[in-house]
Amino acid sequence: MALNLGLRRWRRPLFWTVLALIVLEFPLTVTTLALFGIADPDTYRTKLWQDGSSNGFNSDPSTPLYAAANYLPPVKVPLVWSLFLTKYNLVIAILSMFILLLKGVLLPLKVLFPIFSAIIHATEVGLWSYSVYAQTSPDTIDPKHSNPGPPWYITKSCSVVFKEGNRGFCMQAKASFWVSCVML
Repeated sequence: MALNLGLRRWRRPLFWTVLALIVLEFPLTVTTLALFGIADPDTYRTKLWQDGSSNGFNSDPSTPLYAAANYLPPVKVPLVWSLFLTKYNLVIAILSMFILLLKGVLLPLKVLFPIFSAIIHATEVGLWSYSVYAQTSPDTIDPKHSNPGPPWYITKSCSVVFKEGNRGFCMQAKASFWVSCVML
């Protein structure tokens, strides 16, 4: 007796729709690779953190170092300003490109069954959801300059930068956030 795992093929109109979506996904994935590749390891993360601190929008980047140097309780770097987030975004951008290339090969070969496609897309939605969550996470380590919402470069215009040289970095970080939302 054969096992029926629901491995049906795509119907013809749906096949072309899925193929069109894969083609549409390609420029978005290349854009995420470029934006997060430029951001790694710390092209602008600390600069934007310091710029927001100079404007009074968020904590100062030296707060964790100050706490450690003065034997105060350890202060954890906010998720939005952490190296982990920068690396995470780069890794899921690379993984998304790999998955896209895999889908681009498996679909014409007719081995990208709908059930596998659903599992792959659910995984990608989960990864990008966490990315958007982390990019909008709060910065509450400094009670005087607490930011309970998204970072300043998402909620404010890039014209409010303290250092004019950070305007381009602000726009790039804002673009990274919006591309992450579209990838979601």
